[in-house]
Amino acid sequence: MGLGADDRVRSVWDDVIERDGQMLVLSGNEVSLLSIVATEIARAAHDGITLEALADHLVEVFGPPQHTDGVDAVREIIDVLMQRGVMVIERPR
Repeated sequence: MGLGADDRVRSVWDDVIERDGQMLVLSGNEVSLLSIVATEIARAAHDGITLEALADHLVEVFGPPQHTDGVDAVREIIDVLMQRGVMVIERPR
């Protein structure tokens, strides 16, 4: 299930602890330690954000990714976060 241009992603969790720029996230029965980049994604997507806006935000914060497009890099991380239950896709009706 790919992300479309109008889709928004939103981070979700049951509980979170932040320390040293990282998050330890409880989502359902899954506990995930997020990297600094994944933590920034979760923060930026807390209220929902488009993939393109999220990629632009990350380039502002961290600079452009090496060897790939910013949107593709974010999409890969979001896929992992979705598998862990930390991110959901919101599709327009």
